[in-house]
Amino acid sequence: MERGDAQNSPARDAAMNGGREAGFVLLVVLWVLTSAVILVASFNAAARSGASSAISEIGLTRSEALLDAGLEIAAAHLIDEDENRRWPGNGATHSMTFAGADLEITVRDASSLIDLNKSDEKLLRSFFAKLTNSTEKAAHYTNIILDARDAASGEKRKRRDQSESDDDNEQSSTSHIAFIDVAQLGRTQGIDRDVFEKAAPFLTVFSRSGMIYPQSAPMTVLEAIPDISRADIEKIKYADKSAFDDLINKSHSYVSEESGPAYVVTVRAHRPDDTYSAVRTFVIATGLDPRAPYRLLAKLPTTSIAAEKTR
Repeated sequence: MERGDAQNSPARDAAMNGGREAGFVLLVVLWVLTSAVILVASFNAAARSGASSAISEIGLTRSEALLDAGLEIAAAHLIDEDENRRWPGNGATHSMTFAGADLEITVRDASSLIDLNKSDEKLLRSFFAKLTNSTEKAAHYTNIILDARDAASGEKRKRRDQSESDDDNEQSSTSHIAFIDVAQLGRTQGIDRDVFEKAAPFLTVFSRSGMIYPQSAPMTVLEAIPDISRADIEKIKYADKSAFDDLINKSHSYVSEESGPAYVVTVRAHRPDDTYSAVRTFVIATGLDPRAPYRLLAKLPTTSIAAEKTR
């Protein structure tokens, strides 16, 4: 028995070694196959990602072109010599179809809004008082704005209370810009976020003089103009030019009969095959250069919102 076992031992060892080699080869083959599968899957994922990225880029380019087209349409209506086709810049939304897409264009005269850099102190106080229902909060927010103006101009401002005489009520001005855009106020220390969000739609940094052009102004701004009553606001809507001239004379420190030249243009574009709408806000000025229909003053980044929210 021992001699037989000794004779069979090399055969068993050879068989075991052969099994190990076969198992190792099988492991290598499986590893190579797995690597190949991973490589192919990675390639397919990269190809799909590249295609998706290309489609997204094409969609974005089309949306950008539609937004630019909306701006051109708005500019054409703002300078139209026919008063019936001219847009007044009162914040109305104009809907149309262009190149197979739905466009919504809103135009607001910047001179119908309250200017952070130029508007009078009393106008600012009145506006924030209407917004917050608090004279203390109104004074607080107004002082923050005026202090920013002082810091920009390097001058000290003489504090004035609400009982000052009309002789001292002069349009505030500065040779330096405190606010380059409305969003800057929201980042200013001491300005509550909720108050800023309420105020922002009625603020600008692009008005002509800081005085209000009332015929295009939103109701919130009209109600904030000192010395103007509800009857005066009704005159703005329905009265003839002579009545409007009386209003100008009554509130000459806050109200202007000149519109523009800057306009805030917001364009929303939605293509039928998209689940989102692209939105961009432009600020343009008309009538400054006879060689150009308008000048682009500012261009905010494009944003997107769910399509159903625009309908």
